[in-house]
Amino acid sequence: MELSQVMELVGVSVNDLAAEVGKSPDTIYRWKRGESHPSKSDVRVINDLFEPYFLQEEKQRTKFTFIDLFAGIGGFRIGFEAIGGTCIFTSEWDKHSQRTYLRNFQPNHPIAGDITQIHEKDIPSHDVLLAGFPCQPFSIAGVSKKASLGRPHGFLDQTQGTLFFDVARIIKYHQPSAFLLENVKN
Repeated sequence: MELSQVMELVGVSVNDLAAEVGKSPDTIYRWKRGESHPSKSDVRVINDLFEPYFLQEEKQRTKFTFIDLFAGIGGFRIGFEAIGGTCIFTSEWDKHSQRTYLRNFQPNHPIAGDITQIHEKDIPSHDVLLAGFPCQPFSIAGVSKKASLGRPHGFLDQTQGTLFFDVARIIKYHQPSAFLLENVKN
């Protein structure tokens, strides 16, 4: 959306925006006409100024909110946004997946890392919890490999097998209207 459209929607005058950003009204007029563009720091200030308006507008369009745990690159998010949901929290520990997720979406919240390190009180209230936790401790191939290496699998795998219990503690605390857990056969 163009700056002039945003200003009109929100009802901010050129003089008001100039005062907020610390620029002259002439500079704001040049931005509106596309003759020059705000710096990255100016864009951050403008985004911070208008963010409450857009969050409120987004809430009005939203049918439900959801959180995206073990988000990967956002497969669940695509489907749930398509039916009117708004993602309000994302957790993914893998840096490569985070980078792809950020390219696929422009979340209005940071991507949280390791869910085991996040207290359930720090997760916003939500209508739906989505979680596609790691399958290696449970899948036929993963169990076979771990068994052949003499390693524990299933819920006995202390690294990945216990992540289900983090999902359970978040569900217990927030009691969302619904949740969707995805994993593989076995």
